[in-house]
Amino acid sequence: MAPSGRHTPQRGTQHREWRRVICPGPMARARLGPGDLVLCPGTLPRAPFRERAAAARAGGFAGIGLWMPHRKHAHAEGLSDADLRAILADHGLAVSDVEAITDFGPCFRGGSAAAREPTPLERLAYEVADAVGATTVTVVEGSGAPMEIGPAADAFGLCCDRAAAHGLDVAIEFWSHSSIDAERAAAIVAAAARVNGGLLVDTWHAHHPPRPDALIGSLPGTRVKSVQISDVRGGDVGDYLHATMHDRELPMRGIADLVGVLRRLDAIGARAPLGIEVLSDALHALPPVEIARRAGDALRALVATARP
Repeated sequence: MAPSGRHTPQRGTQHREWRRVICPGPMARARLGPGDLVLCPGTLPRAPFRERAAAARAGGFAGIGLWMPHRKHAHAEGLSDADLRAILADHGLAVSDVEAITDFGPCFRGGSAAAREPTPLERLAYEVADAVGATTVTVVEGSGAPMEIGPAADAFGLCCDRAAAHGLDVAIEFWSHSSIDAERAAAIVAAAARVNGGLLVDTWHAHHPPRPDALIGSLPGTRVKSVQISDVRGGDVGDYLHATMHDRELPMRGIADLVGVLRRLDAIGARAPLGIEVLSDALHALPPVEIARRAGDALRALVATARP
């Protein structure tokens, strides 16, 4: 997040805040900062690549995130990687995150013995990130027994080393019913002690017990590699996985303390761009440009409230 006193991003102005960083890989990576807004893939999950980029620009975003299959879908539409980069450049967009490495669990549990070579999805994440100039790849683990920190940190460190060869950060996404909750994720990252290793803070997950408010407030700001904002509907969440994938709300339309989260991130000096990840069946029924405009307006209103 931006330090206190930094201006609130306005539609169409964020693009001038890019810091161009030359990293290993086929292209220069546009590394976004805390004043930049990102349209995350879950907010616009099914749009073709060209339409996704146009919607993000219409919504006033500086960047987009991608799920790994989005590149494959774009190729099926007849677009090459060079076409993808040209579309991004034409719309003044950078790619922040490529999501998600979901097959790393055996490496976490087996330590270096299981993590000497990248998993198939890890390889693909680097390939997609190199193709579009992304700056972060994410790792998420499913439900299960709590992860043992020692072997997990050992394996995560090797993943970070491989990602560093591509100029990439690696962010662990924690969630309440995962085998890696927020406290465990932070411990794994700290024990791995890699500069490019950190956390993805998703406010929907952070709202649910065990809530990591104090933990987030105690992190070094450099450990927050990605931020994804959405609000939480009131009442009993019921089926957690269904709710997180279908029933999220735009910022400031639910019960989560999003202002508090942003202020805690500001206080620790987090430098990640601010993404919006609203997985919502109701929102997804709208045209892509309308989705992006509503998402952008809601995110800017939240930022203006958190940073008066």
